[in-house]
Parts: sequence; C-alpha cells; structure tokens
Amino acid sequence: MMSDLVSMPIEIVPHLRDTIEQMSDKEEANFAIYHLGAEWGRETVKISGEKSDLEELKTKAVLTAVHSGITNLDIEIDEGIKATVIDPKIQDDYFLAGYTAGIISGLLGEYHIGKIVGEHFEIVRSDIEKKLSAGQIKGTPTVQLDKLDRGESYLIQDNVKDAPITFNTFLNAVEKDVPGLCITRVFPSKIKEKCGHCEFPIFWLSKIESSEGVNTITPEKFPQDIVKLCSSFLKIKSGILMVHGLEFLSSHGDFTEVLKAIQSIRDFTSIHDGIFLVAVDPKSIGRKEFSLLRSELKVFEI
Repeated sequence: MMSDLVSMPIEIVPHLRDTIEQMSDKEEANFAIYHLGAEWGRETVKISGEKSDLEELKTKAVLTAVHSGITNLDIEIDEGIKATVIDPKIQDDYFLAGYTAGIISGLLGEYHIGKIVGEHFEIVRSDIEKKLSAGQIKGTPTVQLDKLDRGESYLIQDNVKDAPITFNTFLNAVEKDVPGLCITRVFPSKIKEKCGHCEFPIFWLSKIESSEGVNTITPEKFPQDIVKLCSSFLKIKSGILMVHGLEFLSSHGDFTEVLKAIQSIRDFTSIHDGIFLVAVDPKSIGRKEFSLLRSELKVFEI
C-alpha cells in the first residue's frame, strides 16, 4: 500500500503541474499541487493509524515520512514547528510543503498549513475552523436550509467566478448533515480549504481529464456524465447538489444541451426529494438563455 502512495505522486505531480500551468497559470498550479501533497500526507497518516501529541510529534512525523518513502524529515519544535525535507523523491516545494503539513495535521488531529520559508517549511495551525464553519463565508448572504423546499430546484444569481452565495447556501446545508454533491468551475482544493472538515464529492468542470485526487467532467463528456452523476446521487442520497459553471459548458457547446441537462436534473430532484442549486450570472450567458433557465427553475431572490 505504501509503495503505491510513493509511486503515484512521483508520476502525477510533474504531469499535473505542467497540465494546470498550460490550462491556467503557475499560481493555480502551486495551489493545486500543495493541496494534493496535503491530501497525500493526511492519507499516509490515516493508513499508518498513528496519532500524536506535540511531545511525540518529532519522532512520529519523521517515522511516518520515512516509512512512506517520499522524503525524510528534520523537525524542530520551539515556539512553532519547523520542517526540513531530506532527500525528497519529489522535487516540488509546494507538494512537499503540503505533504509535511498533511502529516502533521493527521498526527495532531488539527488542520495545519505549510509555509515555504527559504529552504524549510513553517507549519502553523490554521484558524480556518474558527473563522469558517461550512457555509459561512464572511460578508456573503446565505440561504438557510429551512428556506429551501425538498424536491425544488433553485436558480441563484451569483458571481460568475466563484459563486459565493450558492456555495454559502450549499455548505450551510452540508454542515447540517445533508449529503452534498458539488459540480463547479472552482478548483476542488479551493473549496476544501473553505469548507474545513466537511466531506462531499466535488467534480471540476474542466478540459483536463480526471487525475488522482481531482475528478473532472469535460465538455466532451457533457451532458451524459453530469445527468448520470446527479441522478445516481439523488437516487441514493436524496441530498443537495449544486452546479456552477454553465457559461463554461455553453462556451464549449450548444446551450440547448445545457438546458436539457438542467431539465433532467430538475426532474430527478423532484422525483427523489432532493434540493438542486444552479448558480448563474445573467451577464455571462445572455438574456435569452437566462430567461429559459428562469422558466425551468425557481428564482431565489437574495
């Protein structure tokens, strides 16, 4: 099992970095690679079954890292936690910073982040769990769960880039133990950073094919994959789902196909007593297209 954990990121990290940099930019790639590392670090600890307090952290973090085969570590604990990688198998500082923070987070049971400082990493406890409970993105309106009817599909006018109102509403429901499914143009790691401890599947609308840790739906596989995914989720979980990124799908195909997919998901939502949120900026898809969506969905006025 550990050998798989070693070989997979060694093969994936450089390919994933190159792909994201070509499709987006270096900053987006750094962000994605860091969070991939953090997930691998936490998974390494999960597999080992180890837990630690601060007193034992130096020994257990080093043993966990060495056993994984990805890197050796030198840990110093004073007023904070300082980590230096030794003979890493992956030459990517952002992956290693995330990986080290993931190991320490897993061992201590608290969310930590890794900051690159010269040739070492400073690992600090994040206050994300204090600042952000799921569904509480400061300064943004939220539709409370008791305002959402089961079996209903809602159109929420929102920012085209990050849909904060829709995400707030979705995360607020997930925090209250409603099963969730998220389909979005926002890179999954950014969502996980906002939602802290909540767990739900995220599918990224992108031209990049799925890779380890990132599930994608490409325009070529739309609308079949989205309709199939949403119908299966609603049938099994009867939860809340959100779709953000209609303008991306429209730009790579016919809006008629987008509308048909929304209609199908709306019908499955009604049948299985779920809740369906669609985020859209009217300016991003055109007046006619927005009117067609309004005719199919209930507009939620914020």
